Amino acid sequence: MKKIILGSMFLPLLLSAESSSYTNYSSSFNQSAFVPDIALIVDGSYVNRSVTDADMDNYTLAGSSLSDYNEFNTNSGFNLNYAELSLHSDVDQLFTLDGVFHFNVEGVEIEEAYFTTTSMPYSLQLKGGKFKSSFGRLNKQHQHVWDFADAPLVYNAFLTPEGLNHPGVQLQWLAPTPWYMMAGVEMMQSGEEGSFVNQTFTDATSSKEVVASNEPALYIGYLKNSFDIANASVLFGLSAAHGATKSEEASFDGATTIYGADLLVKNYFDSYSYLSWQSEVLQRDAKGDDTNTSISADYTQRGAYSQLVYAYDQNWRTGLRFDTIFHDSRQSDPNEIQNRYTVMAEYNPSEFSRIRAQYAHNRAFNNVTTGENQDINTFILEVNLAIGSHGAHSF
Repeated sequence: MKKIILGSMFLPLLLSAESSSYTNYSSSFNQSAFVPDIALIVDGSYVNRSVTDADMDNYTLAGSSLSDYNEFNTNSGFNLNYAELSLHSDVDQLFTLDGVFHFNVEGVEIEEAYFTTTSMPYSLQLKGGKFKSSFGRLNKQHQHVWDFADAPLVYNAFLTPEGLNHPGVQLQWLAPTPWYMMAGVEMMQSGEEGSFVNQTFTDATSSKEVVASNEPALYIGYLKNSFDIANASVLFGLSAAHGATKSEEASFDGATTIYGADLLVKNYFDSYSYLSWQSEVLQRDAKGDDTNTSISADYTQRGAYSQLVYAYDQNWRTGLRFDTIFHDSRQSDPNEIQNRYTVMAEYNPSEFSRIRAQYAHNRAFNNVTTGENQDINTFILEVNLAIGSHGAHSF
């Protein structure tokens, strides 16, 4: 069945290729015409927390340790969060090719490397490779596009700091409606952590053998809409992700579904000044067995964030964010609320540089020793610099 689905995705592309005439290049080679757009983005920060780095392993958020929770701004003091090298170019009349490579003190990783079609019929577009899923609002965005220095609690807890970013294929369709409406489906390989771990292992306690599901084992779908009301743009989306969850660390054998709804309202006062309100709510339903006991270990979690950002002009912005995990059926009090409050202010000398100051009061993490929620106050001073040719990001 998977072979049939994949074949049907590529068929329109092949038919389009047959009807297209390949571009005839000059026999004299022009090197500059074949150089891709290249950009380098460097992000660093100074972090001051009210708890020591050594104490971080004593705190958990929805089953995740605080040390695993922070992908950026990890350590107290100075951090080189990443150097991001991106390349983009047309391949020919059918494809574009993108690559995004992350460098940090631990090494280099291929964050994204994918092709995108440019001439499929019926308003279809196909993407393949390793890429960030278009699930929700934030998952597709790179960190330097975020309005805050870190991701919301619910994104880190449900999707991991890395997010849904795996090898796979994506098919999107632009509907012929008076407003923008796009539907998309994706098939991806499972991740190595978070909601969609897919491992073969033998439980150390019960000796139960768990066999990983056949890949691809992660399926994603979404519907996104956009329209204007006077000077305001409104974006609304619905998303769902379903995949196998077979985790030795969590002693879990089953499947997980995550549902999401996102809303962005952005009102422009002039070319540079605007007020934006962005919110998302996510629900995670996990169904399966505890591999230690073979007893049902189903659970449900819900979380959300809401943020307000005001751009005074092209140089100055400030923002407030509230994010929370407000339901966890595994806890003795399922509706115990785990909250964080964040405020930020930033100065952008140009479109290529940003200096951001951010303060957060966090009461979402549980101290595993005392069993009580721990107050964590964090100050971050972040600097982001970019050089080279870097295309505009999606709205």
